[in-house]
Amino acid sequence: MTKTYANAYPRKNFFIQMFTKDISFEDCLLDLVDNSIDGLIRTSELGLSNISNSIFSDEDSSESKSNHWRVDISYSEDKVCIRDNCGGIDLKYAMEEAFNFGHGIDWNKGFLGVYGVGLKRALFKIGNQFSIKSKTRKNGFSCSLLVDDWVKKDDSFDDWRLPIIKEGKAKSIEEEGTIIEITRIHPEVKMRMAEGTIENILVDAISRTYTFFLGKYVNISLNGVSVNPMHIPIARPESGTGSYEEFDINGVNVKIFATLAEANEDGEYEHDNAGWYVICNGRAVLSADKSKVSGWGTHAMPTFQPKHRGFIGFVFFESEDPMMLPWTTTKRGLNKESAVYLRVRNKMITGARPVLSFINKWYPSRNIVSSERETAKQALPSSFQDIKSSGNVSFQASAPPKPVRTTMKVQYHAKISDIDKINKHVRKNLSGGRVGKLTFDYFLKNEGLS
Repeated sequence: MTKTYANAYPRKNFFIQMFTKDISFEDCLLDLVDNSIDGLIRTSELGLSNISNSIFSDEDSSESKSNHWRVDISYSEDKVCIRDNCGGIDLKYAMEEAFNFGHGIDWNKGFLGVYGVGLKRALFKIGNQFSIKSKTRKNGFSCSLLVDDWVKKDDSFDDWRLPIIKEGKAKSIEEEGTIIEITRIHPEVKMRMAEGTIENILVDAISRTYTFFLGKYVNISLNGVSVNPMHIPIARPESGTGSYEEFDINGVNVKIFATLAEANEDGEYEHDNAGWYVICNGRAVLSADKSKVSGWGTHAMPTFQPKHRGFIGFVFFESEDPMMLPWTTTKRGLNKESAVYLRVRNKMITGARPVLSFINKWYPSRNIVSSERETAKQALPSSFQDIKSSGNVSFQASAPPKPVRTTMKVQYHAKISDIDKINKHVRKNLSGGRVGKLTFDYFLKNEGLS
């Protein structure tokens, strides 16, 4: 028998089509921002501990005071550009790792960049031509590619390589960064840009996704307008505390907060803010989730209802190895089959139950608006630091006061003939109940009791 081999090579055209099929324009831009932040982490002393400390302690990070890193995003039907001063991409890293489709087994230099697909997927998804220029304090490079021409040559793995030109190093701190320009924008991306709501969608996505980075470590602008971090609407009972639990699973540190949300100025809760937030290494993966992914509508948790708008929960996953975190390749969803997340979701449900129980106690015999306002009166604006300071603890709050009973039902039987006499006398056709109320009031008035 003669042993031979059949070709099983990837094909560029198929690879690109499948690679970009299930990601949106906004997710592509977020992936490019991830690369900028990872560049900042690679080239500075900023690390997981700094970001964690800035969230869970009252101390300000020294980086937030001394540095002004930025990421500027602009887009039009002609060009998408992302420009940063976040340290740049090292030439060696660019040649050996940055443009690979995926990372090697021993790669461990990421923080938000996990799978090694985000940069390339964004470039191919948005347009047919791109250029990258990057400079560090040691070296620099540029890379330009017309994708259609690159796809045509596909005879060997050597054809998958991208052309890189060595450039000079940065002459100042301001030049230490990367400029990515994407042109020949694909028609489907132009259609998204033409949507009247796309700018608001992008601002909201950036604000929520990077709320723990914005203003502290990096400033992000969209078409020249700065994006502000989302306000964290977290509160705690006036006489009690929110739920907090911290533990480690397989090299992943987990912190779970479940508590009351902070009401708006009218004493009402915002529907868009309620639910679970899941954050991986400081990046929001789920925001205000109300689905089965975070436990709602399962056998252990009710389906999210309007009355639950007073609930808010946060789960922080942190690991030096981002592959251990339970996020998907888009980093805008959770791997529902992750063993880490399955264990954590059970604890999320446990933490949420006493909060929902407290909220439910305010709702019998009350409408939603008045109940929300009553619940809001029992809550004080809080912070992660405040809730965490109590250590691992379940949600605790004083039960709502029992309403004072001021009425009771009065019932008695009367002859129909007597009811008819009364109706004839008052020249009305009252029901038995109305007649009873009429005679009751008449007695109080005439006996001087009212």
